[in-house]
Amino acid sequence: MAFKRPTLPELLARVDQDVTSRLSASQASLAVRLTKVMSAAEAGVAHGLYGYLQWLEKQLFPETCDDDLLHLHSAGVPRRLKSRAVGEVIFEGSDDAIIIAGTLLSKDGIDYATTEEVQIVDGTATAPVEAVLAGAAGNQPAGAELRLVSPIAGVVATATVGVDGIQGGADLETFGSWRDRIMLRRARTPRGGAMGDWEEWALQVAGVTRAWEDPLGMGPGSVVIRIMADDTPGGPLPSEQLLQAVFDHITKQKNVQAHIYVVAPGTQLFNPQLSVTPNTEAVRVAASKALQDLVEREGEPGGILLISRIRAAISLAPGVEDYDLNLDDDIVYDTGVIPLWGGVEWV
Repeated sequence: MAFKRPTLPELLARVDQDVTSRLSASQASLAVRLTKVMSAAEAGVAHGLYGYLQWLEKQLFPETCDDDLLHLHSAGVPRRLKSRAVGEVIFEGSDDAIIIAGTLLSKDGIDYATTEEVQIVDGTATAPVEAVLAGAAGNQPAGAELRLVSPIAGVVATATVGVDGIQGGADLETFGSWRDRIMLRRARTPRGGAMGDWEEWALQVAGVTRAWEDPLGMGPGSVVIRIMADDTPGGPLPSEQLLQAVFDHITKQKNVQAHIYVVAPGTQLFNPQLSVTPNTEAVRVAASKALQDLVEREGEPGGILLISRIRAAISLAPGVEDYDLNLDDDIVYDTGVIPLWGGVEWV
């Protein structure tokens, strides 16, 4: 039988009744008596102890423990730390001008430093750079311009980010994501390369938010791992740096001689035509958010987006009383292709 924690009024009545049962009839009938104060104090202490025991019980399980105690349940599932963005920039200037290692550049308050010394030849030089501070804010798209913090003789004051961009920066993993991975680890113990291990290893890399494994995806002895990076500025598709980082990490973890392929999934835009009643901005936002959550939660390579789930997501969105949707059937995706949220076309 489940235990029900007594409320403060119940404890107060219980203690007061216990005390008055030990008093004479004349003393117990007094409207004002010291024992009422003592009963209230004891009931308050007992109520606090019950609360502490209830809190302790929640800390025993990763599903219910406080965020700051989640590390006690994380054996084998370390939290993904911040990582620095890296890439290449192209300098222009006079031949033989030198850009030393550690040269600082900046854009929108984010600083970068060159990691190797380079010399301008034929008017240009390509230098590897790394964000000074770790975090997703350090990611930059190809073609972005960084400005030298201090001028260099013979070098143009701005440098252009290379074709691969500056990528790989990631923020500290959220407690929600970390908790989900801990629960996944408990439900599916790693076995050195069995089903589920590859996905878990990919999710251990900073910046990866979703992962799927496809055994024999490239033939016998192969495993294809597809990943997404929803939280990065250049996402949701992963950068080349992130794909390489996942490949390197899995190579260190596996103890089977499988050929690994870490790739980005193919994508197909999901942008349904929809009208809602009442047709207000708040209801539109709620319906759009519900559909986006559905796509990101249930979309998987080669999967099916059920029309029943799509309709349920719209119906359960706050404020939606009625709607008209241009879809009638399930959406089936080809092998390796996932739905990519493209927004709602309102009609």
